[in-house]
Amino acid sequence: MNLQNIIAIVFVIGAITVALAQRPKRPAGPRPSTEKAAPTATSSPKAKAPVAQPSPIQPADPTVAVVNDTTITAADIADQVNTAVLKDSDPFLRAFFENRETAIKEARQRALDARVNALLMAAEAKKRGLTKDELLNREIDSKIASPSEAEIRATYDANRAQLGNADLETVRPQLVNYIKGQRSEELYRTLLNRLKMTNAVMKGADVNAPNLAPGTVLASVNGQPIRVDVINERMKTYAYKLEMRIYTVRKQILDRRINDLLILAEATKRKVGPEEIVRTEITEKIKQPTEAEIAKFYAENKERINGDLASTRTGISTYLQQQQQEQLEKELADRLRAGAKLQLLLKEPEPPAMIVAVGNGAVRGDPNAAVMVIEFTDFQCSACGAMYPVMEDVLKSYSNRVRFVIRNFPLTRAHENAMRAAHAAEAAKAQGKFWEYIDLLFKNQTALDSESLKKYATQVGMDRKRFDAEFESGKYDVDIRRDIEEGEVYGIEATPTIYINGVALTEFSADGLRRAIDKAFARAGKR
Repeated sequence: MNLQNIIAIVFVIGAITVALAQRPKRPAGPRPSTEKAAPTATSSPKAKAPVAQPSPIQPADPTVAVVNDTTITAADIADQVNTAVLKDSDPFLRAFFENRETAIKEARQRALDARVNALLMAAEAKKRGLTKDELLNREIDSKIASPSEAEIRATYDANRAQLGNADLETVRPQLVNYIKGQRSEELYRTLLNRLKMTNAVMKGADVNAPNLAPGTVLASVNGQPIRVDVINERMKTYAYKLEMRIYTVRKQILDRRINDLLILAEATKRKVGPEEIVRTEITEKIKQPTEAEIAKFYAENKERINGDLASTRTGISTYLQQQQQEQLEKELADRLRAGAKLQLLLKEPEPPAMIVAVGNGAVRGDPNAAVMVIEFTDFQCSACGAMYPVMEDVLKSYSNRVRFVIRNFPLTRAHENAMRAAHAAEAAKAQGKFWEYIDLLFKNQTALDSESLKKYATQVGMDRKRFDAEFESGKYDVDIRRDIEEGEVYGIEATPTIYINGVALTEFSADGLRRAIDKAFARAGKR
Protein backbone atom coordinates (compact mmCIF):
# COMPACT_ATOMS: atom_id res chain seq x y z
CA MET A 1 0.00 0.00 0.00
CA ASN A 2 1.44 3.39 -0.90
CA LEU A 3 0.45 6.78 0.43
CA GLN A 4 -1.70 7.58 -2.58
CA ASN A 5 -3.80 4.59 -1.61
CA ILE A 6 -3.95 5.87 1.94
CA ILE A 7 -5.33 9.16 0.68
CA ALA A 8 -7.97 7.29 -1.28
CA ILE A 9 -8.96 5.36 1.81
CA VAL A 10 -9.03 8.49 3.93
CA PHE A 11 -11.67 9.89 1.65
CA VAL A 12 -13.46 6.54 1.69
CA ILE A 13 -14.18 6.46 -2.03
CA GLY A 14 -11.61 3.81 -2.98
CA ALA A 15 -12.59 1.49 -0.17
CA ILE A 16 -16.29 1.98 -0.77
CA THR A 17 -15.98 1.26 -4.48
CA VAL A 18 -14.45 -2.10 -3.60
CA ALA A 19 -17.09 -2.67 -0.99
CA LEU A 20 -19.91 -2.12 -3.45
CA ALA A 21 -18.33 -4.52 -5.93
CA GLN A 22 -18.30 -7.14 -3.14
CA ARG A 23 -15.68 -9.26 -4.85
CA PRO A 24 -13.14 -9.73 -2.05
CA LYS A 25 -9.63 -10.50 -3.14
CA ARG A 26 -8.01 -13.64 -1.91
CA PRO A 27 -5.04 -12.66 0.23
CA ALA A 28 -2.37 -15.26 -0.50
CA GLY A 29 -0.59 -14.33 2.69
CA PRO A 30 1.57 -11.30 3.42
CA ARG A 31 4.15 -10.86 0.70
CA PRO A 32 6.13 -8.14 -1.02
CA SER A 33 3.58 -5.88 -2.62
CA THR A 34 3.77 -5.59 -6.38
CA GLU A 35 2.53 -2.03 -6.12
CA LYS A 36 4.60 -0.80 -3.21
CA ALA A 37 6.29 2.57 -3.32
CA ALA A 38 8.61 4.03 -0.72
CA PRO A 39 6.43 5.98 1.71
CA THR A 40 8.47 9.15 1.43
CA ALA A 41 8.84 9.13 -2.34
CA THR A 42 7.53 12.22 -4.05
CA SER A 43 9.00 11.77 -7.50
CA SER A 44 6.66 11.13 -10.41
CA PRO A 45 7.24 9.06 -13.54
CA LYS A 46 8.52 10.82 -16.61
CA ALA A 47 5.60 12.08 -18.62
CA LYS A 48 7.19 10.97 -21.85
CA ALA A 49 4.58 9.54 -24.18
CA PRO A 50 5.30 6.05 -25.51
CA VAL A 51 5.84 5.92 -29.22
CA ALA A 52 3.06 3.82 -30.75
CA GLN A 53 4.07 1.75 -33.74
CA PRO A 54 1.25 1.50 -36.28
CA SER A 55 0.46 -2.03 -37.39
CA PRO A 56 0.16 -2.92 -41.08
CA ILE A 57 -3.61 -3.32 -40.78
CA GLN A 58 -4.34 -0.30 -38.60
CA PRO A 59 -3.98 3.38 -39.56
CA ALA A 60 -1.44 5.39 -37.60
CA ASP A 61 -4.19 7.63 -36.19
CA PRO A 62 -7.42 5.61 -36.14
CA THR A 63 -10.80 7.24 -35.65
CA VAL A 64 -12.23 6.34 -32.25
CA ALA A 65 -15.56 8.18 -32.47
CA VAL A 66 -17.69 10.40 -34.70
CA VAL A 67 -20.03 12.89 -33.01
CA ASN A 68 -22.47 14.42 -35.49
CA ASP A 69 -19.98 15.85 -38.01
CA THR A 70 -16.94 15.87 -35.71
CA THR A 71 -14.33 13.12 -35.90
CA ILE A 72 -12.27 12.18 -32.84
CA THR A 73 -9.03 10.27 -33.46
CA ALA A 74 -6.70 8.43 -31.12
CA ALA A 75 -4.25 11.31 -31.39
CA ASP A 76 -6.89 13.75 -30.13
CA ILE A 77 -7.02 12.02 -26.75
CA ALA A 78 -3.46 10.62 -26.65
CA ASP A 79 -1.96 13.32 -24.41
CA GLN A 80 -4.71 12.94 -21.82
CA VAL A 81 -4.43 9.15 -21.92
CA ASN A 82 -0.65 9.30 -21.51
CA THR A 83 -0.93 11.68 -18.58
CA ALA A 84 -3.60 9.59 -16.84
CA VAL A 85 -1.80 6.25 -17.20
CA LEU A 86 1.65 7.58 -16.34
CA LYS A 87 0.26 9.15 -13.16
CA ASP A 88 -1.24 5.85 -12.01
CA SER A 89 0.21 4.54 -8.74
CA ASP A 90 0.78 1.06 -10.24
CA PRO A 91 4.34 0.91 -11.63
CA PHE A 92 3.53 -2.24 -13.57
CA LEU A 93 0.72 -0.54 -15.45
CA ARG A 94 3.02 2.34 -16.34
CA ALA A 95 5.76 -0.03 -17.46
CA PHE A 96 3.33 -2.04 -19.59
CA PHE A 97 2.02 1.12 -21.22
CA GLU A 98 5.48 2.40 -22.09
CA ASN A 99 7.08 -0.86 -23.21
CA ARG A 100 4.81 -3.88 -23.38
CA GLU A 101 7.49 -6.38 -24.41
CA THR A 102 9.89 -5.53 -21.59
CA ALA A 103 7.06 -5.40 -19.04
CA ILE A 104 5.81 -8.86 -20.01
CA LYS A 105 9.30 -10.33 -19.71
CA GLU A 106 9.63 -8.91 -16.22
CA ALA A 107 6.14 -10.14 -15.32
CA ARG A 108 6.99 -13.66 -16.51
CA GLN A 109 9.96 -13.73 -14.16
CA ARG A 110 7.83 -12.47 -11.27
CA ALA A 111 5.20 -15.10 -12.03
CA LEU A 112 7.84 -17.84 -11.92
CA ASP A 113 9.26 -16.50 -8.65
CA ALA A 114 5.75 -16.35 -7.17
CA ARG A 115 5.11 -19.97 -8.18
CA VAL A 116 8.37 -21.08 -6.54
CA ASN A 117 7.40 -19.20 -3.39
CA ALA A 118 3.95 -20.78 -3.35
CA LEU A 119 5.42 -24.28 -3.59
CA LEU A 120 7.90 -23.50 -0.81
CA MET A 121 5.09 -22.32 1.45
CA ALA A 122 2.98 -25.37 0.63
CA ALA A 123 5.89 -27.71 1.36
CA GLU A 124 6.60 -26.08 4.72
CA ALA A 125 2.93 -26.13 5.70
CA LYS A 126 2.67 -29.82 4.82
CA LYS A 127 5.87 -30.59 6.75
CA ARG A 128 4.41 -29.00 9.89
CA GLY A 129 0.93 -30.44 9.43
CA LEU A 130 -0.56 -26.98 8.95
CA THR A 131 -2.56 -25.22 6.30
CA LYS A 132 -0.80 -22.39 4.46
CA ASP A 133 -2.95 -19.89 6.31
CA GLU A 134 -2.04 -21.41 9.68
CA LEU A 135 1.62 -21.24 8.71
CA LEU A 136 1.30 -17.57 7.76
CA ASN A 137 -0.52 -16.81 10.99
CA ARG A 138 2.24 -18.40 13.06
CA GLU A 139 5.21 -17.06 11.16
CA ILE A 140 3.95 -13.63 10.19
CA ASP A 141 0.60 -12.39 11.54
CA SER A 142 1.33 -13.26 15.18
CA LYS A 143 4.74 -11.56 15.01
CA ILE A 144 3.64 -8.19 13.65
CA ALA A 145 4.04 -5.62 16.40
CA SER A 146 1.73 -2.63 16.54
CA PRO A 147 3.52 0.61 15.64
CA SER A 148 4.39 3.05 18.38
CA GLU A 149 2.96 6.52 18.56
CA ALA A 150 6.34 7.88 17.47
CA GLU A 151 6.35 5.66 14.37
CA ILE A 152 2.84 6.70 13.42
CA ARG A 153 3.72 10.37 13.85
CA ALA A 154 6.95 9.97 11.83
CA THR A 155 5.10 8.35 8.93
CA TYR A 156 2.45 11.05 9.04
CA ASP A 157 5.03 13.85 9.08
CA ALA A 158 7.02 12.28 6.23
CA ASN A 159 3.96 12.25 3.99
CA ARG A 160 2.19 15.49 4.83
CA ALA A 161 2.47 16.72 1.26
CA GLN A 162 0.62 13.68 -0.05
CA LEU A 163 -1.96 13.61 2.74
CA GLY A 164 -3.04 17.18 2.13
CA ASN A 165 -5.25 18.61 4.84
CA ALA A 166 -6.05 15.28 6.51
CA ASP A 167 -5.30 15.42 10.23
CA LEU A 168 -3.46 12.63 12.04
CA GLU A 169 -6.50 11.17 13.78
CA THR A 170 -8.39 10.88 10.50
CA VAL A 171 -5.64 8.87 8.81
CA ARG A 172 -4.40 7.01 11.90
CA PRO A 173 -6.06 3.63 11.02
CA GLN A 174 -4.60 3.74 7.50
CA LEU A 175 -1.13 4.67 8.74
CA VAL A 176 -1.20 1.79 11.23
CA ASN A 177 -2.20 -0.64 8.47
CA TYR A 178 0.52 0.74 6.22
CA ILE A 179 3.25 0.26 8.81
CA LYS A 180 2.00 -3.21 9.71
CA GLY A 181 1.94 -4.07 6.01
CA GLN A 182 5.60 -3.16 5.68
CA ARG A 183 6.49 -5.34 8.66
CA SER A 184 4.44 -8.19 7.22
CA GLU A 185 6.36 -8.00 3.96
CA GLU A 186 9.70 -8.05 5.78
CA LEU A 187 8.69 -11.15 7.76
CA TYR A 188 7.45 -12.83 4.59
CA ARG A 189 10.76 -12.21 2.80
CA THR A 190 12.68 -13.54 5.79
CA LEU A 191 10.57 -16.71 5.86
CA LEU A 192 11.01 -17.28 2.14
CA ASN A 193 14.79 -16.85 2.35
CA ARG A 194 14.90 -19.45 5.10
CA LEU A 195 12.76 -21.89 3.12
CA LYS A 196 14.96 -21.48 0.03
CA MET A 197 17.92 -22.67 2.08
CA THR A 198 16.12 -25.71 3.52
CA ASN A 199 14.38 -26.96 0.37
CA ALA A 200 15.68 -28.17 -2.98
CA VAL A 201 15.05 -25.35 -5.44
CA MET A 202 16.47 -26.09 -8.87
CA LYS A 203 16.63 -23.71 -11.83
CA GLY A 204 15.68 -24.88 -15.31
CA ALA A 205 15.25 -23.02 -18.57
CA ASP A 206 15.15 -19.24 -18.74
CA VAL A 207 11.48 -18.22 -18.53
CA ASN A 208 12.08 -15.66 -21.29
CA ALA A 209 14.13 -17.84 -23.63
CA PRO A 210 12.70 -17.77 -27.17
CA ASN A 211 10.73 -20.69 -28.61
CA LEU A 212 10.35 -22.68 -25.38
CA ALA A 213 8.65 -25.98 -26.14
CA PRO A 214 5.46 -26.93 -24.28
CA GLY A 215 6.31 -28.81 -21.12
CA THR A 216 9.68 -27.11 -20.66
CA VAL A 217 10.67 -27.12 -16.98
CA LEU A 218 11.59 -23.65 -15.74
CA ALA A 219 12.29 -24.61 -12.14
CA SER A 220 11.47 -27.28 -9.57
CA VAL A 221 10.85 -27.27 -5.83
CA ASN A 222 11.65 -30.51 -4.06
CA GLY A 223 11.31 -32.30 -7.40
CA GLN A 224 7.96 -30.71 -8.29
CA PRO A 225 8.37 -29.09 -11.71
CA ILE A 226 7.09 -25.71 -12.81
CA ARG A 227 6.49 -25.84 -16.55
CA VAL A 228 6.38 -23.01 -19.06
CA ASP A 229 2.73 -23.81 -19.89
CA VAL A 230 1.66 -22.55 -16.45
CA ILE A 231 3.45 -19.22 -16.91
CA ASN A 232 2.10 -18.82 -20.45
CA GLU A 233 -1.47 -19.21 -19.21
CA ARG A 234 -0.86 -16.84 -16.31
CA MET A 235 0.44 -14.17 -18.68
CA LYS A 236 -2.76 -14.24 -20.73
CA THR A 237 -4.73 -12.97 -17.76
CA TYR A 238 -2.02 -10.55 -16.66
CA ALA A 239 -1.71 -8.85 -20.05
CA TYR A 240 -5.47 -8.73 -20.56
CA LYS A 241 -6.10 -7.04 -17.20
CA LEU A 242 -3.54 -4.34 -17.98
CA GLU A 243 -4.91 -3.87 -21.50
CA MET A 244 -8.40 -3.49 -20.05
CA ARG A 245 -7.20 -0.89 -17.55
CA ILE A 246 -5.63 1.15 -20.35
CA TYR A 247 -8.75 0.71 -22.46
CA THR A 248 -10.88 1.93 -19.53
CA VAL A 249 -8.78 5.08 -19.27
CA ARG A 250 -9.14 5.69 -23.01
CA LYS A 251 -12.88 5.06 -22.86
CA GLN A 252 -13.40 7.43 -19.94
CA ILE A 253 -11.43 10.21 -21.62
CA LEU A 254 -13.20 9.62 -24.92
CA ASP A 255 -16.60 9.69 -23.18
CA ARG A 256 -15.73 13.01 -21.58
CA ARG A 257 -14.67 14.42 -24.95
CA ILE A 258 -17.93 13.23 -26.53
CA ASN A 259 -20.02 14.63 -23.68
CA ASP A 260 -18.24 17.98 -23.87
CA LEU A 261 -19.01 18.21 -27.60
CA LEU A 262 -22.66 17.33 -27.00
CA ILE A 263 -23.01 19.87 -24.18
CA LEU A 264 -21.44 22.52 -26.40
CA ALA A 265 -23.90 21.64 -29.18
CA GLU A 266 -26.81 21.79 -26.74
CA ALA A 267 -25.62 25.14 -25.40
CA THR A 268 -25.45 26.52 -28.96
CA LYS A 269 -28.94 25.19 -29.61
CA ARG A 270 -30.30 26.89 -26.47
CA LYS A 271 -28.20 30.02 -27.08
CA VAL A 272 -26.58 29.84 -23.64
CA GLY A 273 -23.08 29.10 -22.41
CA PRO A 274 -22.10 25.44 -21.77
CA GLU A 275 -21.55 26.26 -18.09
CA GLU A 276 -25.27 27.13 -17.89
CA ILE A 277 -26.17 23.62 -19.08
CA VAL A 278 -23.91 22.07 -16.45
CA ARG A 279 -25.29 24.33 -13.72
CA THR A 280 -28.98 23.70 -14.41
CA GLU A 281 -28.73 20.02 -15.30
CA ILE A 282 -26.16 18.87 -12.75
CA THR A 283 -24.78 21.28 -10.14
CA GLU A 284 -28.09 22.68 -8.88
CA LYS A 285 -29.61 19.20 -8.61
CA ILE A 286 -26.95 17.78 -6.26
CA LYS A 287 -28.31 17.55 -2.73
CA GLN A 288 -26.41 17.36 0.55
CA PRO A 289 -26.84 13.81 1.95
CA THR A 290 -28.90 13.65 5.12
CA GLU A 291 -27.52 12.27 8.37
CA ALA A 292 -29.83 9.29 7.94
CA GLU A 293 -28.42 8.55 4.48
CA ILE A 294 -24.84 8.81 5.74
CA ALA A 295 -25.57 6.55 8.71
CA LYS A 296 -27.34 4.03 6.49
CA PHE A 297 -24.41 3.89 4.08
CA TYR A 298 -21.95 3.46 6.95
CA ALA A 299 -24.01 0.66 8.49
CA GLU A 300 -24.18 -1.20 5.17
CA ASN A 301 -20.44 -0.89 4.51
CA LYS A 302 -18.75 -0.56 7.90
CA GLU A 303 -16.96 -3.91 7.59
CA ARG A 304 -15.02 -2.49 4.65
CA ILE A 305 -14.52 1.06 5.92
CA ASN A 306 -11.57 1.91 8.13
CA GLY A 307 -12.74 4.16 10.94
CA ASP A 308 -15.91 4.95 12.85
CA LEU A 309 -18.87 6.96 11.60
CA ALA A 310 -17.63 10.22 13.09
CA SER A 311 -14.22 10.05 11.39
CA THR A 312 -15.61 8.95 8.02
CA ARG A 313 -18.77 11.12 7.87
CA THR A 314 -17.17 13.77 5.64
CA GLY A 315 -15.72 11.19 3.30
CA ILE A 316 -19.04 9.35 3.02
CA SER A 317 -20.89 12.59 2.36
CA THR A 318 -18.40 13.48 -0.39
CA TYR A 319 -18.73 10.03 -1.91
CA LEU A 320 -22.54 10.13 -1.90
CA GLN A 321 -22.51 13.55 -3.56
CA GLN A 322 -20.10 12.25 -6.18
CA GLN A 323 -22.48 9.37 -6.81
CA GLN A 324 -25.29 11.87 -7.36
CA GLN A 325 -23.11 13.92 -9.69
CA GLU A 326 -22.08 10.88 -11.73
CA GLN A 327 -25.70 9.78 -12.05
CA LEU A 328 -26.82 13.24 -13.15
CA GLU A 329 -23.95 13.43 -15.65
CA LYS A 330 -24.91 10.04 -17.02
CA GLU A 331 -28.57 11.00 -17.37
CA LEU A 332 -27.63 14.20 -19.20
CA ALA A 333 -25.19 12.36 -21.46
CA ASP A 334 -27.78 9.68 -22.26
CA ARG A 335 -30.35 12.32 -23.21
CA LEU A 336 -27.92 14.22 -25.43
CA ARG A 337 -26.58 11.06 -27.05
CA ALA A 338 -30.10 9.87 -27.87
CA GLY A 339 -30.56 12.88 -30.14
CA ALA A 340 -27.10 12.84 -31.72
CA LYS A 341 -25.47 10.96 -34.57
CA LEU A 342 -22.86 9.02 -32.66
CA GLN A 343 -20.42 6.30 -33.72
CA LEU A 344 -18.16 4.70 -31.10
CA LEU A 345 -15.23 2.99 -32.82
CA LEU A 346 -12.84 2.42 -29.89
CA LYS A 347 -12.34 -1.34 -29.69
CA GLU A 348 -12.35 -3.17 -26.38
CA PRO A 349 -9.56 -5.77 -25.96
CA GLU A 350 -10.68 -9.33 -26.60
CA PRO A 351 -10.45 -11.46 -23.44
CA PRO A 352 -8.11 -14.44 -23.83
CA ALA A 353 -9.36 -17.99 -23.76
CA MET A 354 -7.69 -19.81 -20.87
CA ILE A 355 -7.23 -23.55 -20.60
CA VAL A 356 -9.25 -24.01 -17.40
CA ALA A 357 -9.47 -27.53 -16.03
CA VAL A 358 -12.62 -29.07 -14.58
CA GLY A 359 -10.58 -30.77 -11.86
CA ASN A 360 -12.78 -32.57 -9.35
CA GLY A 361 -15.43 -29.88 -9.50
CA ALA A 362 -19.14 -30.53 -9.20
CA VAL A 363 -20.54 -30.90 -12.73
CA ARG A 364 -23.95 -30.89 -14.35
CA GLY A 365 -25.12 -30.63 -17.95
CA ASP A 366 -24.22 -32.50 -21.12
CA PRO A 367 -20.54 -33.65 -21.04
CA ASN A 368 -20.41 -32.93 -24.78
CA ALA A 369 -21.96 -29.45 -24.52
CA ALA A 370 -20.45 -26.82 -26.81
CA VAL A 371 -20.25 -24.35 -23.92
CA MET A 372 -18.83 -24.98 -20.46
CA VAL A 373 -19.09 -22.55 -17.55
CA ILE A 374 -16.57 -23.01 -14.74
CA GLU A 375 -16.99 -20.98 -11.57
CA PHE A 376 -14.48 -20.65 -8.73
CA THR A 377 -16.54 -19.79 -5.68
CA ASP A 378 -16.48 -19.11 -1.94
CA PHE A 379 -19.66 -20.11 -0.11
CA GLN A 380 -19.29 -17.29 2.43
CA CYS A 381 -18.63 -14.61 -0.20
CA SER A 382 -21.61 -12.26 -0.50
CA ALA A 383 -20.89 -11.59 -4.19
CA CYS A 384 -20.92 -15.35 -4.86
CA GLY A 385 -24.20 -15.62 -2.99
CA ALA A 386 -25.69 -12.79 -5.07
CA MET A 387 -24.43 -14.27 -8.35
CA TYR A 388 -25.60 -17.84 -7.72
CA PRO A 389 -29.37 -17.29 -8.26
CA VAL A 390 -28.52 -15.19 -11.34
CA MET A 391 -26.45 -18.08 -12.68
CA GLU A 392 -29.19 -20.60 -11.91
CA ASP A 393 -31.86 -18.51 -13.60
CA VAL A 394 -29.81 -17.88 -16.75
CA LEU A 395 -28.67 -21.49 -17.11
CA LYS A 396 -32.26 -22.76 -16.95
CA SER A 397 -32.92 -21.25 -20.38
CA TYR A 398 -30.10 -23.33 -21.87
CA SER A 399 -31.14 -26.61 -20.24
CA ASN A 400 -28.36 -29.21 -20.61
CA ARG A 401 -26.76 -27.40 -23.55
CA VAL A 402 -24.39 -25.65 -21.12
CA ARG A 403 -22.15 -27.68 -18.84
CA PHE A 404 -21.77 -26.02 -15.43
CA VAL A 405 -18.83 -26.71 -13.11
CA ILE A 406 -18.19 -25.33 -9.61
CA ARG A 407 -14.72 -25.41 -8.09
CA ASN A 408 -13.60 -24.20 -4.66
CA PHE A 409 -11.76 -20.98 -3.97
CA PRO A 410 -12.42 -20.18 -0.29
CA LEU A 411 -11.04 -16.79 0.76
CA THR A 412 -9.76 -18.24 4.00
CA ARG A 413 -8.08 -15.10 5.30
CA ALA A 414 -11.22 -13.04 4.72
CA HIS A 415 -13.96 -15.57 5.57
CA GLU A 416 -13.46 -17.76 8.62
CA ASN A 417 -16.13 -20.29 7.61
CA ALA A 418 -15.31 -20.51 3.90
CA MET A 419 -13.00 -23.54 4.12
CA ARG A 420 -15.39 -25.34 6.46
CA ALA A 421 -18.24 -24.76 4.02
CA ALA A 422 -16.11 -26.05 1.13
CA HIS A 423 -15.45 -29.29 3.03
CA ALA A 424 -19.17 -29.67 3.72
CA ALA A 425 -20.05 -29.08 0.06
CA GLU A 426 -17.54 -31.74 -1.02
CA ALA A 427 -19.07 -34.20 1.44
CA ALA A 428 -22.50 -33.38 -0.01
CA LYS A 429 -21.16 -33.95 -3.53
CA ALA A 430 -20.01 -37.43 -2.51
CA GLN A 431 -23.66 -38.26 -1.72
CA GLY A 432 -25.05 -36.69 -4.90
CA LYS A 433 -26.56 -33.77 -2.99
CA PHE A 434 -24.19 -30.98 -3.99
CA TRP A 435 -26.56 -28.62 -5.80
CA GLU A 436 -29.40 -28.69 -3.30
CA TYR A 437 -26.88 -28.39 -0.46
CA ILE A 438 -25.03 -25.32 -1.79
CA ASP A 439 -28.40 -23.70 -2.40
CA LEU A 440 -28.81 -23.74 1.38
CA LEU A 441 -25.24 -22.49 1.91
CA PHE A 442 -25.76 -19.45 -0.29
CA LYS A 443 -29.08 -18.68 1.40
CA ASN A 444 -27.54 -18.91 4.88
CA GLN A 445 -24.14 -17.30 4.51
CA THR A 446 -24.21 -15.87 8.03
CA ALA A 447 -24.69 -19.34 9.54
CA LEU A 448 -21.91 -21.59 8.23
CA ASP A 449 -20.60 -22.95 11.53
CA SER A 450 -20.14 -26.70 11.88
CA GLU A 451 -23.47 -27.38 13.54
CA SER A 452 -25.37 -25.40 10.93
CA LEU A 453 -23.56 -27.20 8.11
CA LYS A 454 -24.58 -30.54 9.63
CA LYS A 455 -28.15 -29.32 10.03
CA TYR A 456 -28.31 -28.46 6.32
CA ALA A 457 -27.10 -31.98 5.53
CA THR A 458 -30.14 -33.36 7.36
CA GLN A 459 -32.45 -30.95 5.55
CA VAL A 460 -31.41 -32.23 2.11
CA GLY A 461 -31.71 -35.87 3.17
CA MET A 462 -28.09 -36.95 3.46
CA ASP A 463 -26.72 -39.89 5.40
CA ARG A 464 -25.67 -37.92 8.44
CA LYS A 465 -23.29 -40.51 9.82
CA ARG A 466 -21.34 -40.59 6.58
CA PHE A 467 -21.53 -36.82 6.11
CA ASP A 468 -20.32 -36.06 9.64
CA ALA A 469 -17.42 -38.51 9.36
CA GLU A 470 -16.20 -37.15 6.02
CA PHE A 471 -16.75 -33.54 7.00
CA GLU A 472 -14.90 -33.81 10.30
CA SER A 473 -12.03 -35.92 8.96
CA GLY A 474 -10.93 -33.40 6.34
CA LYS A 475 -11.19 -36.11 3.71
CA TYR A 476 -11.53 -33.61 0.86
CA ASP A 477 -8.77 -31.25 1.95
CA VAL A 478 -6.45 -32.30 -0.89
CA ASP A 479 -9.14 -31.68 -3.53
CA ILE A 480 -9.97 -28.24 -2.13
CA ARG A 481 -6.29 -27.27 -1.92
CA ARG A 482 -5.82 -28.34 -5.53
CA ASP A 483 -8.70 -26.09 -6.59
CA ILE A 484 -7.14 -23.15 -4.75
CA GLU A 485 -3.69 -23.81 -6.14
CA GLU A 486 -4.92 -24.10 -9.73
CA GLY A 487 -7.06 -20.99 -9.29
CA GLU A 488 -4.00 -19.05 -8.19
CA VAL A 489 -2.13 -20.31 -11.25
CA TYR A 490 -4.92 -18.90 -13.43
CA GLY A 491 -4.42 -15.57 -11.70
CA ILE A 492 -7.68 -15.59 -9.74
CA GLU A 493 -7.75 -12.84 -7.13
CA ALA A 494 -11.45 -12.56 -6.31
CA THR A 495 -14.66 -14.52 -6.17
CA PRO A 496 -16.73 -15.33 -8.01
CA THR A 497 -14.42 -15.85 -10.98
CA ILE A 498 -16.31 -17.38 -13.88
CA TYR A 499 -14.96 -18.73 -17.18
CA ILE A 500 -17.13 -19.41 -20.23
CA ASN A 501 -15.18 -21.72 -22.53
CA GLY A 502 -12.06 -20.37 -20.85
CA VAL A 503 -12.97 -16.68 -21.28
CA ALA A 504 -13.36 -14.79 -18.00
CA LEU A 505 -16.76 -13.20 -17.39
CA THR A 506 -16.44 -9.43 -16.96
CA GLU A 507 -20.07 -8.33 -16.64
CA PHE A 508 -21.67 -9.88 -13.57
CA SER A 509 -25.33 -9.59 -14.43
CA ALA A 510 -27.95 -11.79 -16.06
CA ASP A 511 -27.61 -9.94 -19.37
CA GLY A 512 -23.82 -10.00 -19.21
CA LEU A 513 -23.76 -13.72 -18.48
CA ARG A 514 -26.26 -14.46 -21.24
CA ARG A 515 -24.27 -12.42 -23.76
CA ALA A 516 -21.07 -14.23 -22.81
CA ILE A 517 -22.70 -17.65 -23.20
CA ASP A 518 -24.28 -16.75 -26.54
CA LYS A 519 -20.93 -15.44 -27.76
CA ALA A 520 -19.31 -18.73 -26.74
CA PHE A 521 -21.95 -20.65 -28.69
CA ALA A 522 -21.25 -18.46 -31.72
CA ARG A 523 -17.51 -19.11 -31.49
CA ALA A 524 -18.09 -22.84 -31.06
CA GLY A 525 -20.33 -22.82 -34.15
CA LYS A 526 -17.63 -21.14 -36.21
CA ARG A 527 -15.12 -23.76 -35.16
